[in-house]
Amino acid sequence: MTQHPFILVVDDNLETLSFLRDVLSQEGYEVDTSKSAQAALRKVAERSPDLILSDIHMPGLDGLSLLTELRSRHHEMPVILMTAYGSLKTAVDGIQAGAFDYLSKPFMVEDVRLVVHRALEHTQVSRQNQQLKDQLRDHYRFDNLVGSSPAMVQVYKSIARVAPTDSTVLLQGESGTGKEVLARAIHANSTRKAGPFVTVDGGALTETLLESELFGHERGAFTGAVGMKKGLLEKAHLGTCFLDEVADLSATLQGKLLRVIQEREIRRVGSTTPMAVDVRIIAASKKDLSALVKAGTFREDLYYRLNVVAINIPPLRERMEDVPLLAEHFVQMYGAAKSQPVAGISTEAMTAITQYWWPGNIRELEHAIERAVALSPHPILCPEDLPLAVRTATVKEADQARGWMTLEELEREHIIRVLKHHHWDLGRSSSILGIHRKTLLRKLRHYGLVNGLRTGYPGLDALSAQSEDERSSIEETPYEESAYTS
Repeated sequence: MTQHPFILVVDDNLETLSFLRDVLSQEGYEVDTSKSAQAALRKVAERSPDLILSDIHMPGLDGLSLLTELRSRHHEMPVILMTAYGSLKTAVDGIQAGAFDYLSKPFMVEDVRLVVHRALEHTQVSRQNQQLKDQLRDHYRFDNLVGSSPAMVQVYKSIARVAPTDSTVLLQGESGTGKEVLARAIHANSTRKAGPFVTVDGGALTETLLESELFGHERGAFTGAVGMKKGLLEKAHLGTCFLDEVADLSATLQGKLLRVIQEREIRRVGSTTPMAVDVRIIAASKKDLSALVKAGTFREDLYYRLNVVAINIPPLRERMEDVPLLAEHFVQMYGAAKSQPVAGISTEAMTAITQYWWPGNIRELEHAIERAVALSPHPILCPEDLPLAVRTATVKEADQARGWMTLEELEREHIIRVLKHHHWDLGRSSSILGIHRKTLLRKLRHYGLVNGLRTGYPGLDALSAQSEDERSSIEETPYEESAYTS
């Protein structure tokens, strides 16, 4: 979006056009007007606005038809419909046709300001999210992965390196951090991507049932085995087997899995005949396998077979800069399916989301957004749509949930908090922090915040507005070790 958003107002009433031009111009927006939908379409062809306000009832092409025509031409800017006929049916028709919101004449000035602000905010976050998606797709070709924090970029790089190989991979991370999503990304970018991707949950079944699920069984192998059954490892032939919660496997199954990896063959339960399988193993665990090896509850030889390439997935609390991107991703995922789509998150709701500590990680965030989208009557999520625990969270509670931080972590968190509170004004923030502006920029680069957060939070485009001389001086000057150097 441009520095001064461009708004096109469409109405056949000259007094309405003049009134809205005055109101919106006073808010700092660039405003143009059209007296008909046909004229508006010609202006849109010349220059795409950030927002359109259109009357519904106009001679010739009406507002609903204008909206339909814009969508058919793949123009995705938000449209706010206006009418003096304040019927519920007109409002519903407009929203179902894809309008962002609805204003009834005569206008309340504050209502106009609020709806316009929300619509432009929606446009901004949508464009930022798309920009990041395009960047990730270009660099990593992993369309389902969301996050730009330094920690996750390292994870993506590891996946990019290991995916084309046939190496066994061990993914370690807390519950809800997205281990299966990453396993699927590895498979989808491997030479086995045309083959099956089979998931096995090591903690979901008893030992007997899990053995049958993994290796299959012959008819009559046990009571109830009325026919031959292929196991999941056999079904994963020429593909990938994702073995989740591998730490929960019994000692017996650990030994049999070790033989599968070493010998590349299986035996169905009740059979003495080995069967060759060509399958790649990606294992995952929320528990520390090395600690379990030391405790004697996990086989050391199996651990080394699984730990060929280990990728540790950070919990969400250690990459909070990814929370806005993930939240927007889930809003788009679930919001588009509603009859009244939900397309974005208000600033107030995003503040609440980023202050909560997400002990359930990405899974908890996804479920919270799914619930909020399902219950929200608005096209933009508001704080009241969020679960109580999220909207009542405080920064203090988040710090307590995290526990003790290092001095460097504390400085990083404090810098982010000051920047957010002062709307990413670098001059004001550096003054509050008691350091020079260039020192603040060096710290942002040191902590990976310049690239990692620029598209994650509104307002960080200010970082890219610095002069070429300032940017080059930042790059050439080493980061000071002292946290308080000015």
